[in-house]
Amino acid sequence: MKNGSGLREQVLERCKGYCEKCGKALPYGWALHHRKLKSRGGQDTVQNFLALHHECHNTGTKSVHMNPMEAERNGWIVGSWQDPLECPVTLPDGSSVILTEEGTYFYQEG
Repeated sequence: MKNGSGLREQVLERCKGYCEKCGKALPYGWALHHRKLKSRGGQDTVQNFLALHHECHNTGTKSVHMNPMEAERNGWIVGSWQDPLECPVTLPDGSSVILTEEGTYFYQEG
C-alpha cells in the first residue's frame, strides 16, 4: 500500500487531472473520495479512491454525498459488503470501468 501522497499522485495520474465524476479539470484543491466509505470499512487504496472536485464530492447539490442513491448506481459509493475491485464506476463519458490495484482503468464491455 502506498502512502497518502503516493496514492494521491497515482489517482491523479489515472484520471489525467480531470474529475472522475464530472470530467472538468481538477483545481489545485481537489478531494480523494473513498468509494467504500471509511465508516463502512473502506481502506486507503487506489481502487477505492476517486478524484473529485469539492463540489462533486460534498459541497454541491449534485455531489456524491448529497445524492447517495445516484452515487451507488454509478459506483461512486459502494456498500460495506462490496469490494471496490469488483464494482464498476461510471466515468463522465459514460464508460463503465473497474479501478485496478495498479491505478488504471479496466474498461467493461458495453
